[in-house]
Amino acid sequence: MNKVPEFAIFQDSKRYRSAIWTKEQGRWQECKPEEFAAILIMANLIRHSPDPNATMQQLIEMMQFDNSEEG
Repeated sequence: MNKVPEFAIFQDSKRYRSAIWTKEQGRWQECKPEEFAAILIMANLIRHSPDPNATMQQLIEMMQFDNSEEG
């Protein structure tokens, strides 16, 4: 039985395309071309982290904090 990932990132550096998969949404969310660099940084942070789950949790918390300040 295959497990569905909680989170995945797709990037095409030739076309500057990115997409993010979340289990919660159950689909790929395509990102804007101007978001490519930010998604690349996030992907590298997670990929090279000694604890990718903790890194991802910190990123989520930072995004939630940022969103709460906008409202």
